[in-house]
Amino acid sequence: MRNRAFTLVELLVVIAIIAALLALLLPAVQQAREAARRSACSNNLKQIGIAIHNYHGAHNVIPPSTTTFIEYGVWLSNPQQYHLHGWASLLLPQLDQSSLQNLVDYNESAVSSANFAAASTVIPVYRCPSFAGTDFATNHLYTDIYDRFAIRNYVAIGATNIDKLWNAPNGAIFPEGGIKFRDVTDGLSSTMFVAETREQGVAVWIDGSVSSIAARRYDRADTINYAGPELPINYTPYYDEPNDITCLWGPSSFHAGGAQHLIGDGSVRFLSENMDDNVYEALASRNGGEAIGEF
Repeated sequence: MRNRAFTLVELLVVIAIIAALLALLLPAVQQAREAARRSACSNNLKQIGIAIHNYHGAHNVIPPSTTTFIEYGVWLSNPQQYHLHGWASLLLPQLDQSSLQNLVDYNESAVSSANFAAASTVIPVYRCPSFAGTDFATNHLYTDIYDRFAIRNYVAIGATNIDKLWNAPNGAIFPEGGIKFRDVTDGLSSTMFVAETREQGVAVWIDGSVSSIAARRYDRADTINYAGPELPINYTPYYDEPNDITCLWGPSSFHAGGAQHLIGDGSVRFLSENMDDNVYEALASRNGGEAIGEF
């Protein structure tokens, strides 16, 4: 009896079936991996939320976004001159990073050589697993000083718009803030504290210079990839120049459809990039008196 071999047609059919199965399987695997990364990112924010509450318990204030208030343009002229330690640096003991905090000299500028050893340490809880960038800052403002300033993927919400951030911050975590929970009169469950950011140029964990942002960076819709007239989740150019979208900041992420946000009560919510901008702005305010409802 002669052995029967596969014909060319049969082989092609088998290959086609395998290819079809792989085409169905790979997206499912990728989705499962992203779901795991998104869950890990949510857990990071929950840990940050617990740390903020423990910080408030120890100091009776919410950590400020920046220990020294300096106009951003002034800071740009000489970042090494200013002591801009931020909330991410202040929270180290509450995140079981006391040994790292011991390396930080809070009497020196956050970006001075005295803090290089601490500043180059990558802190996993400050990094979103879905973030596809580098471990260190890429903007020349930092690389001209030192090329290993470790970044963070989370940013504090300091105000509803940029004017208020500098002049009358109405968010929870802002430059020289240090307000109490009782000052969040809109309620902790209706106020955003921290959001994801995919900015990697200047989002340095040890430095507070840009550790707090406004929910609305620009009141305009003519910048490339801007997600809407006022809601900047996922697409927010840092520079107000239509052709420069290399430096992104604000609420943004590599998760599809939106970004994760830490709410003042310690919960974490994934907010859609299509969310109503008025609701989003109301969540950024600690004392606006808005009736938000479900979001």
